[in-house]
Amino acid sequence: MTDANRIAEASVAYGSAVADLQRPLILEREGQPLAVLISFEEYRRLRAIESNDEARRQTNWSALSDLLAEVHSRPSSYTPAEIEAEITAARAEVRQEHRGRQRSR
Repeated sequence: MTDANRIAEASVAYGSAVADLQRPLILEREGQPLAVLISFEEYRRLRAIESNDEARRQTNWSALSDLLAEVHSRPSSYTPAEIEAEITAARAEVRQEHRGRQRSR
């Protein structure tokens, strides 16, 4: 989506440019991007990605909550604060590894 059409004055070229939405159409006002027109199919695709990401996030948070409840229900020589600290450290480690993988791409 980096290859986009630009329109400085939307009212001038709107009618002819909208017919060809193979590429995003960036509307500008005084040289500043104001809005982007995309095809309806692209809009639906982006919304589906967003919806899937949100569902995945909710599932992951639910799984983490269940795991924490299970961990807290087990007998342990660790205090709840120590367990939380270990979990927090493990999550930070996973995030760091994830960021490292994203940077190497």
